[in-house]
Amino acid sequence: MEIIHLTHPMKEHFDMQEPHVMALGFFDGVHIGHQFLLQQAKKIAHKNNCKLSVMTFDPHPSEIIKGETDRKYLTPLSSKLEEMSQIGVDKVFVMKFTSLFASLPASEFINQYIIKLHATHIVVGFDFNFGYKAQGNVNYLRKASRYNPFKVTVISKRVTNDNKISSTFIRELISEGDVHLVPYYLGKHYEVKGFINYPKDLYRQPRLNSMAFQIQGKYVLPKQGLYKVEITDGCKTIQGFLNHNSSHEIRFELLSNKLERLKEVHQKEITVKFFNRVAYMDTIPIWN
Repeated sequence: MEIIHLTHPMKEHFDMQEPHVMALGFFDGVHIGHQFLLQQAKKIAHKNNCKLSVMTFDPHPSEIIKGETDRKYLTPLSSKLEEMSQIGVDKVFVMKFTSLFASLPASEFINQYIIKLHATHIVVGFDFNFGYKAQGNVNYLRKASRYNPFKVTVISKRVTNDNKISSTFIRELISEGDVHLVPYYLGKHYEVKGFINYPKDLYRQPRLNSMAFQIQGKYVLPKQGLYKVEITDGCKTIQGFLNHNSSHEIRFELLSNKLERLKEVHQKEITVKFFNRVAYMDTIPIWN
C-alpha cells in the first residue's frame, strides 16, 4: 500500500493522473461501519478496473478547530494505516489537518483534492462533512458531481443492537470499561500497543509474574480496573491481566504466570488485546 502525505497548499508538481475510487473520512478505529464503506468502495474500484484510495486526516480536526490537543484515538495513525492495508486499500492520502486547511472552502476542497487528484468516484459515510465550518456535506457532494467528472456513493449508517456504529460510541464503551462489548462494533477486540519494561535484575528473579507496560500512542483507555487480556509480541502469545489502578495514563501493570515466555522482548513493541473487565473478587491468583 502506498502512503502519500499531503499538506495544504498542495505542491504544484504533485499531480496524480491515474483514475481511482476514493473513500473520504477520518476512519478512527476502522470499525465495522468503516469496513463496510471501504469494502463497497473496493467493489466499485474492481468493477471499474481502477485502484482504491483513501483520504484521511491527521490530526483529528477537533485538535485544530476546537483545541482538543489531548484527544485520544481508537487507532493512532500507524495502526489505522495497518488496518487499511489489510482491507486491501492501494493508496492512502494522509492530509495534514492545519488551520489553513480548515479554512479551505468546500468548493476548493473538491477542486484541489478530488478533481485534481483524478478521483472518478467518491465514497463517503452519510454524515461526512468537509470544508470551512463544515459547509460541505453529502448533498453538496452530490450536487457538485452533476457538473464534475466524478460520481458519489453515500453509505448509510450501520446499526448493531439498536446502536449506531460510530467511533464516538466505541470510545464511550471503552472509557466505561465495557471492553467486552467493543467487538460488536469494532469488529474485533480492542487493542493497544506499547513496550514492556522488565526489572533490571530480570535474570536473577526465580519467577516473573508481573511487569510494567507503557503504552505508545494517544489511545483511548478504559477506566481503572483489572482487565483480562491477551499479550503478544507477534510471535508468542500469552494470556494474563492488565491492572489499571492509578491515574497514570500510559503506565500499567501486566500480570501473568507466563511472562517468562516474553523475556526476550524487552523494549520490543507488544500488543495488548482487551477481553473483559474483571471484578477483583472474581479473580484467580495467576502465580499458582
